[in-house]
Amino acid sequence: MTRVKMNNLGIPPLAGVCSYEEACKVGIDVDRNVSLLRRYLYIQTQLNKIFAAHLASTPEWEVKCAFSLHMWLAAEHSAILRKRVTEMREPPLHLDKVPDLQLEKLFQELIRSDGTSELVVGIYGVVMTEFVAALKLHLDETNPLVDHPTYRILKIIRMEQEEMLAWGKQAIVGLTPSSEIQLKTQKWADHLAVFLDNAGGISGEANKIILDNKVAPRNDGQPYEMQMEPKRDERFIDIYNDSVKIDSFYGDADLEPDERTYALLYKRLREMDVPEWMGPIIYRTNGKPWDYYVDMSRQLWDEARHSMLGEVGLYQDGVEFYKYPIEYKTSMTLNKAFTALEAHTILWYIEQSLMPKETGKRYEWVVAMESDNALAKTFQDYDWADEVLHAQIGRKWLVPEHGSLEEMKNQGALISQRYSIERAKLDVHSEQLVNWWPQFLAEIREGRDKIRGKQLQPK
Repeated sequence: MTRVKMNNLGIPPLAGVCSYEEACKVGIDVDRNVSLLRRYLYIQTQLNKIFAAHLASTPEWEVKCAFSLHMWLAAEHSAILRKRVTEMREPPLHLDKVPDLQLEKLFQELIRSDGTSELVVGIYGVVMTEFVAALKLHLDETNPLVDHPTYRILKIIRMEQEEMLAWGKQAIVGLTPSSEIQLKTQKWADHLAVFLDNAGGISGEANKIILDNKVAPRNDGQPYEMQMEPKRDERFIDIYNDSVKIDSFYGDADLEPDERTYALLYKRLREMDVPEWMGPIIYRTNGKPWDYYVDMSRQLWDEARHSMLGEVGLYQDGVEFYKYPIEYKTSMTLNKAFTALEAHTILWYIEQSLMPKETGKRYEWVVAMESDNALAKTFQDYDWADEVLHAQIGRKWLVPEHGSLEEMKNQGALISQRYSIERAKLDVHSEQLVNWWPQFLAEIREGRDKIRGKQLQPK
């Protein structure tokens, strides 16, 4: 419909945001908009918390990687939505107040998922599927010009949620290989759907149902207790074996540059234990400003990404990342024997120890630069940049806890001493006898030469 023929000089009107007809749509009023956005930010806040609670104890490496990214995106999306709510006549107060007790019950059930398949089906097959649908409806209904700030952020959030959902749908297929598992997860999806329906859906505007008395909640009214012990799936072998001291290889100037660089790539691979101990830190730390959870979730994602860089570095030269031991004694020790504040303090203590020019991250980059591994050079370049950020995050949130930077350093040293003692107790779980490094080095060199030989052959 064209109401009047406009002379816009051949230039798209309304800054290209929308057509005149779309701008004539009445759309959603401010009060309803705020109500919806508060539900959305609550959902993202809860997903961030659920990812944090389950990341360590989820055995499947690929799921840990995805949870790390999706956890950070949930924190970011919650932060963006919080900011928008405060721009719409709402003071920045009570943004963490539960908007709907029925919605809270849904997430109290979801966090109690039994195993990875239930958890992934619940997050992606139920909650995220409906969340994406709710965002689409919101974008269709709101006036894209008058409510452009909301329209813009919901478009961004929807795009990233759809990318996460696409991963989740494929992961569900991989995690439900048998009809028995499919039946189990479908029952769990149906169970969660009852709670979502009782909340009136994501928006709260659907017809609410009366909770079926036959649907017994798993939530017994007691606070959820996360599983602190990190887990790895059956592909990983001898996961307590740290007999190969990686630092001694890349720090040895007498070794060949490629061996030193492969040691760095393996060190990156081992960084998965950092997300495995950061998840519990984040989950157990309550009452902080939301920026804390955004910063910590970002650092967690960076550490998982570093581990994936190691994974790719081995793949580049033909070695499966799970073939040789990837120990997790650090996360096992810190999760089980230390408080969240202690675990965070030692994380910072390690990060700041990597800042000196001659021994830290710059040195690792120099080692990679001396090799002919171009990919490793790029990896170390960005790893160095990330670690500088992480040291800043630690100072930002920990100095107020300890009172001063000097006291934080003192506490870090004391905690490190106790950590070394506790960590050594795990040696009994591995014979620590197998020096697998020569075999790994021979295999990856052979793979590299074979792959490069194929690349150099004339087509």
